[in-house]
Amino acid sequence: MSPRLVEVAPGIHTVSGPLPPFDPRHPSVDLRLPGGVTKPPLLILVHGGGGARDQANAMALFHAQGVAVLGFDAYRLAGLEREAQFWIRHVTYEARQRMIYAAALGAYRWATTLEGVDTSRIFIHGLSNGADVVANLAAVASPAHIRMVFAEGLAGAGLGLPDRLSIPLRAVFGRLDNYAGSSATDWRWARRVPCRLNMAGFDGPPGNAARCNATLNAFNLTESPEQWVARQRAAGADIDTWFYDDAAHGILAGQLRFLTVEWPGRTAPATFGATEVARQKLLQDMLAVIHA
Repeated sequence: MSPRLVEVAPGIHTVSGPLPPFDPRHPSVDLRLPGGVTKPPLLILVHGGGGARDQANAMALFHAQGVAVLGFDAYRLAGLEREAQFWIRHVTYEARQRMIYAAALGAYRWATTLEGVDTSRIFIHGLSNGADVVANLAAVASPAHIRMVFAEGLAGAGLGLPDRLSIPLRAVFGRLDNYAGSSATDWRWARRVPCRLNMAGFDGPPGNAARCNATLNAFNLTESPEQWVARQRAAGADIDTWFYDDAAHGILAGQLRFLTVEWPGRTAPATFGATEVARQKLLQDMLAVIHA
């Protein structure tokens, strides 16, 4: 049985059916090795709600700096072809993140077998929905392969966030990130949303969604990303938050734009991108870790 879209409310869909295994031969899988570099570090770039286009600019930026990069499109890997705005506006958090998680987990496992890269120096960057995905990967991946995870623009909703990390993690936010908020100052790192947006029974690491989901405490609020980071730090995790001025959602993705988005039933702020100074600052901060 192939995955299929199922309407669960007017204009809102989830995904039903088993997700296929990661296929490195799929045309959406993009592995680029830098020329003239023996056994380079590898950065896996995990996209957000809009699909592979979300990470297209980051792929080029890091490849130009001597880093091997691996990208993919989780929706296409699942056999579901739709335009980006459909996924962003008409598919639930949990459905998007389940597809992205399955693809990212498969990509990570495949990456550890690659002979052309240093498989002891793999890094993962996830944007938006992909940030929540890579936070969960940081609870199941092996530190023998993954050095650090960069989770940019965490939502804290969908799959929820894990209770225990095995990999160092940096939560990345632009200071202007109000994407999908209820107001212009509804900052993403401080945001708490109804538990009903979380999936019950996620087949991944134990996390806060088990206590806060559509069937348990549905009308309570999720743990905010900043609360989750504080909880992880108190438990001894190697975790920190990187903030960037003059930056919003998708720091590496494009120029700074003050936008709004039409969601079903509401209009929301969607400040996006960053100034070139902020973009270069994040790029150099990540490169300092990757090339250390």
